[in-house]
Amino acid sequence: MNIFKIEFRKGLKPLVVWTVVCVLLTILFMSMFPSMKDSGMQELVNTKMDSMPPAILEAFNLKDVPDFSKLNQFFAYVFQYIVIAGSIYAAMLGAKSLISEESEGTIEFFYAQPASRTKIVTMKLLSSLALFYIFVVIMAVASILISLAVKPEDLKTIDLFMDMKLLFAGFFLVGLVFMCAGFLVSVLIPHLRLATPISIGAFFVTYLLGTFSGMIDELEFLRYFSPFHYAVPSELVKKGFEPINIALAFIISIVCITATYFIYKKKDFRV
Repeated sequence: MNIFKIEFRKGLKPLVVWTVVCVLLTILFMSMFPSMKDSGMQELVNTKMDSMPPAILEAFNLKDVPDFSKLNQFFAYVFQYIVIAGSIYAAMLGAKSLISEESEGTIEFFYAQPASRTKIVTMKLLSSLALFYIFVVIMAVASILISLAVKPEDLKTIDLFMDMKLLFAGFFLVGLVFMCAGFLVSVLIPHLRLATPISIGAFFVTYLLGTFSGMIDELEFLRYFSPFHYAVPSELVKKGFEPINIALAFIISIVCITATYFIYKKKDFRV
C-alpha cells in the first residue's frame, strides 16, 4: 500500500476546483489593471480612500494606500484575496487528513497494513504538502502569464519576476502554517464534518486578530497570532519579509506537527 499515492489521488479533485476558481479570480482582478493605469482613476481612488474611516482602511490593508497604477502594487493588493482562499484550502487539507478514515469507517483498513502511525502521518503530510505546492506553482505560473499580458512597457520583466517570487514565497509560508495547524486540528476533532467550519473559522479569527492589532496600538502584539499578517502581499512588495515573522511561522509549524505526531500515536481510534 502506498499511502502517499492514495492521499494524493484523493486530493486531486479539490485541487483542480480550488485552482480553477483562484485562477479565474486572478484573471478577473487583473483585467481591471489597464483602467487603473489612468491617472484620473488613481486620483479618484485616492479621494475615495481619504474619505473612509481608518479602521476600514486597516481591515482591508489599505492603511498605506497602494499606487494602483503600478502593476506590482496593484497585483500585491488583489493577491491578498487569493492568499486568503489559498490559506483556507491549506487549512482544510490538514484538517481533513487524519480524521477522514475514522469518519468514513475505513480506519480498519489502515490498521491491517504494515504501516506505523508515524508513517501514516508522514505520508499524509507529504501528500498534503505536494498538493499545496502544486497549487502554489500553478497559481504562480498563471499569475505571471496574466501579469505579462497587462504589463506596461516601462516595467522590466525581471522586476516583475522578483516581485512574484517574493509574493509566492510568502503565500507558501502562510499556507504552510495553516496546513500544519490543520493537521493538529485533525487529530483533535471527533468528525470530518467539523473540519471545514473549523478551518474557515480559525483563519478568520486569526485574521481579525491581526486586523485589530493594526487598529488599536495596545493590541499590536495580536499581530503575532495572525499567520496571514506574517506575509501581507501589499507589505511584502514594499518592505520584504520580517525575520521574526519567518521564525514564528516555522516555530508554529514545527510545534503543530510535533504535537500531531505525539497525539496521533496515543489516540484511540473509533472503529
